[in-house]
Amino acid sequence: MVRFHATARKHSRNPKGSGSMANYSYETLQRMSAHPWEGLKPGQRKAVRNFNRKEGASEPDMLEAERILEEHPNLSMDEALNTSTNPSYRKAKADTDRRIAETHGTAKTPKPAKTEKPKKGVAELVGEALNAKPAATSTGPDWQWIDSLPHDCAPVPEQGVYASLAAAMRANPGMWTKMRGFARCDLKCARSRARALANRVNSGGITSMRPKGSFEGAFRTLEDGSAVCFARYVGEGE
Repeated sequence: MVRFHATARKHSRNPKGSGSMANYSYETLQRMSAHPWEGLKPGQRKAVRNFNRKEGASEPDMLEAERILEEHPNLSMDEALNTSTNPSYRKAKADTDRRIAETHGTAKTPKPAKTEKPKKGVAELVGEALNAKPAATSTGPDWQWIDSLPHDCAPVPEQGVYASLAAAMRANPGMWTKMRGFARCDLKCARSRARALANRVNSGGITSMRPKGSFEGAFRTLEDGSAVCFARYVGEGE
């Protein structure tokens, strides 16, 4: 398990504020934000939340990121925020929420009052029992048949995404490829996330890119203000 140590000096300068983050350096907070959520202690998670809020993450995006982390604790806060701010994910979630609201609205629609049928006499009931009609063939209550399943809009864990990319890089050793881009919502935030992903590649933090040292990660800030993490396969490593 990766250990994150607090600064020993009581008056160490922290460029990103005070409070629960005062015990960690800026670089340590970046590494913690890129670390799998399930590997952080409660105090470290609180520090990561405050760090990302000060880095410009909105409260709705933070709430959605934490909901994603509850379902996928193997992801990091950086990855959950990337998912929650992704336009495709937002659109899919809005459509899902709308369908759920419509379903609940339909379920709450009051049903019309039942009309009581007149009770049958004994003679009528005996006659129906003696002359029973065969039941009509039923195909089910409003069954619908489709040729293929709809697209799954749930967020895909990063290990599954990077597994195919890692295999492609192994087939092209020494060649750099774009691993992930971060749009410019905040220049420092985009660069920070690209750096964090590159650090995970170099440290062996991604399962499909192990052993440590077999892959190399780097990041660059482009002219449009976006930041990109690049990676390549360099050998067998440790």
